[in-house]
Amino acid sequence: MIKKWLEGRSAWFWTTVLLAVVWLGGILVVVATSWRLHEEQAISELDLEAGQLAGELDHYLKGFENIAPQVAALRTLRGALMNPSPDGMDTLNRFLFQTNKSLGSENIFVLNMNGLAIGSSNHADANSFVGYNFAFRPYFQQAVLGEPGSYYAKGVVSTTRGYFFSAPILENGRILGVAVVKISLEELFAKQRREGHRYILVGYDSIVFAASEPEWELRSLQAIPESQLRSLRASRRYGNASLAPLYRGDEFDPLQSRNLILPSNAVSYRYVVGRALIPDAGWQLYTLMPHSEILRRTLQFSAYYSLIFGLLVVWLMYWKKRQEVQRHVRTMNQELERRVTELTSELTESNAELQELVAHYQRTQNELESTQDQLIQTAKLALLGEMSAGLNHELNQPLLALQTYAENSLKLAERGKFETVKSNLGEILQITGTMHAIVSRFKVFARRSPPEPRRVEVGEVIDSALVIMKPLLNKVGIQIQVPSPKSQAVIFCEPVQIQQVLVNLVTNAAEAMQEVDPDWRPKQHLISIEVLQVESRVEIRVSDNGPGIAKDMQNRIFEPFFTTKSKGLGIGLALSRRILEALAGSLSAEPGRDGGSVFIISLPAVATETFDGETR
Repeated sequence: MIKKWLEGRSAWFWTTVLLAVVWLGGILVVVATSWRLHEEQAISELDLEAGQLAGELDHYLKGFENIAPQVAALRTLRGALMNPSPDGMDTLNRFLFQTNKSLGSENIFVLNMNGLAIGSSNHADANSFVGYNFAFRPYFQQAVLGEPGSYYAKGVVSTTRGYFFSAPILENGRILGVAVVKISLEELFAKQRREGHRYILVGYDSIVFAASEPEWELRSLQAIPESQLRSLRASRRYGNASLAPLYRGDEFDPLQSRNLILPSNAVSYRYVVGRALIPDAGWQLYTLMPHSEILRRTLQFSAYYSLIFGLLVVWLMYWKKRQEVQRHVRTMNQELERRVTELTSELTESNAELQELVAHYQRTQNELESTQDQLIQTAKLALLGEMSAGLNHELNQPLLALQTYAENSLKLAERGKFETVKSNLGEILQITGTMHAIVSRFKVFARRSPPEPRRVEVGEVIDSALVIMKPLLNKVGIQIQVPSPKSQAVIFCEPVQIQQVLVNLVTNAAEAMQEVDPDWRPKQHLISIEVLQVESRVEIRVSDNGPGIAKDMQNRIFEPFFTTKSKGLGIGLALSRRILEALAGSLSAEPGRDGGSVFIISLPAVATETFDGETR
């Protein structure tokens, strides 16, 4: 069964298994090697850091080691020891205060041969050393033997950590007492913590004197024998500290061990250790790096390995897939060439058919445009036909006047009244000029010519349309109102086309008011034309006080061949809308506020130039 299952696995399955095994073996080697290398690198970094911190401490202490002998040689100290009067003690204390202030030490005090402090720079403080006996301190015991002493400890009175330098006070070779200079270390330790160093400072007795973590201080790195513990407590070097063991793990070798387990907030952490000696001070300084940092570096390195391995696998898969695709492409190309050969002949035939269809479409398009032009022209002629009766009425009176003037002129000429004949001829010329202006407007309107859009004032277009519309309106007794003064708004259009739209709208309004129900009788038939500037567009509003448009008809009035009149084709409004849309305009209708209908022509406004060349 297992054999059958294995045989059923695909090549991709076994490839994946092989890659997983290779990656796993590689990651184990990378982790082991990376851990060792990063640990060695960390030790080197820590040793360098420890050397720098140790050098800083040693340099700081060496700046004070020669001060105690110099202070001990001062005459004021000898005088106070040889003549311990109250005035002498007061002088000594003031002198020690000034000397301590100028040297920058924490305290300077003088011990007699019994170890009793007879004078101190902090004599005025609550924790003054005066009156305390320091005979138990090794620095006193060294000095009374005639040798300079040095000692680090936690202060018995001040409870602050410091380094003590001592020297015998001599008079003709006889030891009178001991001068002690205490150097504060608290500020230096605080500075190192602020700089982010992780370290412990350990004495030869394995007690942590200072550390970056306060909970590590004044504890032992290894178990201390009871006899040594009694000696440390007797010296009161570390005050009343318990000196409990700090190190958790196997026995720590100060000179060999590179790993250390220390607690932090009730949790134990393993650290890699760097070290440096400060032999003159009796200290060893250990710098620390948590194993978690080495683990982070190792995991980061392992992630790089996994990324590179993954990229390599992806590249191999891409290369293999590319080979397959290329083979597939070659096969497809061969098939494509065969298909192209087959389709070429079909495409040639289809292309010929397509060219024939395009030619047919072009002919149809041309016929459609020609038909539209003819339709517009027919609509204009139809309008002219509707207004012919008005035109006849408009021209009939001038013709009768011409006849009368002509007959009178003949009679006057027979009588020799040539001045009156001359006056009659002037009237005849004026009448014929008026008739010519009327007929020429109709001629321009009826002319069939290609559109030539140009800048034109709306007022001029309305005036030209009025000449054509006036005869009909006068005949049927309908008044028309136009903007006064004449609108100077400018639009870009073919004027005759806009005239045709206006004539069509006015004619429709006039016919609507003529064909109304007998019960509807307005006081006065009125058509009004208004021109409005609405932002960047010009609106020409044609309104009437007729019966209006029924609600069920409002959505259909712009449909071709739809009409509610007894005569007409119903194409006027449809053609008008198409004319305006070709000029980026629109035509819409709405009910009037006081009845009737309002048709709105909207066209883009064109900036006009003033006499000084500016636009408005």
